[in-house]
Amino acid sequence: MIEVTMPDGRQLSFKHVVFDYNGTLAEDGVLSDSVRELLRELAAKVHVVVITADTFGAAREQLKGIEGVELIILGSQADGTEKARYVSEWGSDSTVVIGNGVNDQPMFFIASLKIAVLGPEGLSSGVLSASNIVVRSPEDAIRLLLNAKRLIATLRR
Repeated sequence: MIEVTMPDGRQLSFKHVVFDYNGTLAEDGVLSDSVRELLRELAAKVHVVVITADTFGAAREQLKGIEGVELIILGSQADGTEKARYVSEWGSDSTVVIGNGVNDQPMFFIASLKIAVLGPEGLSSGVLSASNIVVRSPEDAIRLLLNAKRLIATLRR
């Protein structure tokens, strides 16, 4: 679990972190070694899930061997409502979502903490406007959660 006490007394507590895959964790379907290592570290603290339509068909192979990371592959016609349904089932108040694409918007509308990744594959304006935090890379997003006190600087009121 990731817990942070904000200066105003709010308690943030997260049990689940849901990632989009392409454009968020992976570039052109490929994970970097640094993302792989950071995912391992994060999965030791919280339930880590990657939900993707797997545009490049590489997610299963790329995530293979990363203990504690659950992969959910959606059908190619998925529109994002499926991602939001999973977040709702796990509890939107205790879930962080991390994404970049239009099909991430539905989960961004309901999750407690929304982190948008503005990487080489771009960032949809809908996810941008629904996000609490915008980062430059998946590594930056994961490091925010691994050193949760960093969240205080960005989220303090």
